[in-house]
Amino acid sequence: MKKFSLIIIFLLILAVSANSAVIISVRLGYLTKLNTTEENFKSIIESSNNTNDWSIFKPHHEIFGVKFYDSLQIMQMALNANEIDEMALPEMTAIYLTNINPDYVICCASRSHNPMSLAFGFRKDILSQALAKNFNNAIKSMEDDFTLATLQGEYINSSVEYKPVKMPKFPGKETIKIAVTGDMPPIDYIAPDGEPAGFNTALLAEIAKRLEINIEILQINSGSRTAALTSGRADVIFWYETSKNFAYNADAPEDIILSEPYYNWNTFLHVNLKHSR
Repeated sequence: MKKFSLIIIFLLILAVSANSAVIISVRLGYLTKLNTTEENFKSIIESSNNTNDWSIFKPHHEIFGVKFYDSLQIMQMALNANEIDEMALPEMTAIYLTNINPDYVICCASRSHNPMSLAFGFRKDILSQALAKNFNNAIKSMEDDFTLATLQGEYINSSVEYKPVKMPKFPGKETIKIAVTGDMPPIDYIAPDGEPAGFNTALLAEIAKRLEINIEILQINSGSRTAALTSGRADVIFWYETSKNFAYNADAPEDIILSEPYYNWNTFLHVNLKHSR
């Protein structure tokens, strides 16, 4: 998939060079960022030279506006209704969507200059800190024995639409409620029949085995993650995290402990409707 992404970016750069006089003004859709406004986030990514954090591989690609959406489904509806011109999505999600939807096409790419990460979020109380430590140990052991890399290859790099995953059950053991968005395939996905699927679910099933705990998955929209955790509705949340190295971190959690990252990337691919231009 990485090789495929690099080819796409290279072709986009060539296309830009051939059409350098054309300036396109677009409205960009993003999944909700929790610690910034749409206008402030627009200022971060509106040109390739405005910060040391972000570049768009299309110099004449001007950002007219940024709109946040709490779910991918709502953002897709906005694209179809021409409320936005492009969806800026993590590369693996953009590739997944364009593979299964013939109306979508990748039209542009943007890249953060620091790696972005996926992690799990925990409260700061003593019990949650202990749980976070256990998760970190499990993730580390999965890295060491290559289980993590195997799951990434099977669930992220696969062209299969989705792979349902069954959680192991441990009678009499503790049950941990984990909130996911189910809204970033193939990373974080709830299938149409309501069955949790994809990489996150496979990862959590493996963590459950290693820690001998029961995991109950809750589906929560992107904007409700922090509230679900702090209210006690969930014990752990899936965190879609911007890099801690950013000069301005648009999605850094407040009063939340993050696990060690278990997947990193730094490219967003912009998706629009194939016949929109």
